Amino acid sequence: MKQHKAIRRIREFFRHRQHPVKIVGYTSKTLWLLLIPLVKYLVALRFDIRSWLVTNWVDILAISAIFAFAWLRWVFIYFEIDEKSITAHSGFFGLAATKLCFSSVTTVSVHQGSLQRLFGAATLYIDTNAKSVSKCDIILVLPKKRAEHILALVSDENERAVKYTVESKKRSQLAFSLFFSSTLSGVIIFAGLMFEASRIVDRNIEIRLLNTAAGEISKYTRSIPYVIVVTALIIIGGWLLSFFANLMRYWHFSVTRHGRRLIVRSGIWTVRHDVMHRDRIIYYDMTRSLLMKIFKICTVNVSCTGYGKRRSEIPTIAPIATDKEIDKTLSILIPSLTCPKAMLTTGKRELWRFICIPVFISLFVPVLRQVFVFIFPRWVDEINIISFIASVPCVWLVIVKAVAAFNTGVGFNESCCVFDYCRFYGFHRVVVNREKITRVAILQTWAQQKAGYCSIQICTENEKHKKHMIKHLPVDAAMSILRSNGLAV
Repeated sequence: MKQHKAIRRIREFFRHRQHPVKIVGYTSKTLWLLLIPLVKYLVALRFDIRSWLVTNWVDILAISAIFAFAWLRWVFIYFEIDEKSITAHSGFFGLAATKLCFSSVTTVSVHQGSLQRLFGAATLYIDTNAKSVSKCDIILVLPKKRAEHILALVSDENERAVKYTVESKKRSQLAFSLFFSSTLSGVIIFAGLMFEASRIVDRNIEIRLLNTAAGEISKYTRSIPYVIVVTALIIIGGWLLSFFANLMRYWHFSVTRHGRRLIVRSGIWTVRHDVMHRDRIIYYDMTRSLLMKIFKICTVNVSCTGYGKRRSEIPTIAPIATDKEIDKTLSILIPSLTCPKAMLTTGKRELWRFICIPVFISLFVPVLRQVFVFIFPRWVDEINIISFIASVPCVWLVIVKAVAAFNTGVGFNESCCVFDYCRFYGFHRVVVNREKITRVAILQTWAQQKAGYCSIQICTENEKHKKHMIKHLPVDAAMSILRSNGLAV
């Protein structure tokens, strides 16, 4: 009988703690920098434990202390669940407590990485509209079944409710990864991998790798300067890394509408399962580049607290869809947000206002080229190539802004607002619930005051205080429309 009670107590203890794999997560991220030399010394001493302890006792004590502290954190961080809420205890000795009622939860997610899959663990994220921008309200690493049980409790719905599922096609996912892969993010990932590898093997490993690759390529491209070859390798390698990362992240993408919830599933290496409260979605954003606009395709992102909050995540509900498909998809997934017709738009009269700054930037590139040629006359070939590369995005920006002059406007209906605008190289059509608008401002520069134009700034009710800027609208018409819709004094 006593044995059964002891076993029951042990089970209860583990039931309210995180997965034991979290102990490793509580250790220092650079702990392996101490472990690797210790293992090397042990092998070098032919597993002579006594000599190994005498030589490395300080490092062994330090590692033992780190693991002891991690174990204590794991013991004192626990959670409690009842029918209507979850309470997570954190901080020193579990003194800080966060209690969330299931009815107030906006987004709950279960993410399982490839390493967590080996141990049957998963990370549970729970978020509310509590304005915590940096992290979710509750983050727990739990056994997968336990995490899915909590997810089911939080997103409790009537099982009889009809489910509508929209699945993304494989070629659409390829196109999404193609358009939304970022060279910068790929280069950052690559640099991080090289930095960590160099700390183990060699400090100059990344230099050797790039030199070897550039040397091989220069055999076939001897007319191209060495610096340009290295730069091209970094850009292409970074983009490819970002492309495959996006492809793995959004493969098997599907969205299901079930009652008041939207259920999003995706991923190969890291399997993601996100559940959002539909009524708490602030807006959806139909995003596209100029090429996507030409081919009449777009991606749809949503603003909902907790969804897409983690690093390198895009809060999408439709990775890639044609203009014909998107209306049907949105009417199925978010029928409460209907897109109004535009009441006020820009046109050819405002064309110069949109392109003037990009035109001046484009003209500044050749001037800057002449300055550098005068200062560095020996580097003429390299400067010519770099100036050409720099001029391409500038000219492309002029084209994008010229198109934006015919695709900017605002519109309203009884429940929603629509804003069409261009930010940098991206075109956005944002449909917002009118109740989620927190601030409307009419902004004018000195030049706009003289010409009778303005910019409308719309702020929405979300964690990051998102601002939408619709530029170069006639000020009188803009004020009239905002007043008639109760959005201006």
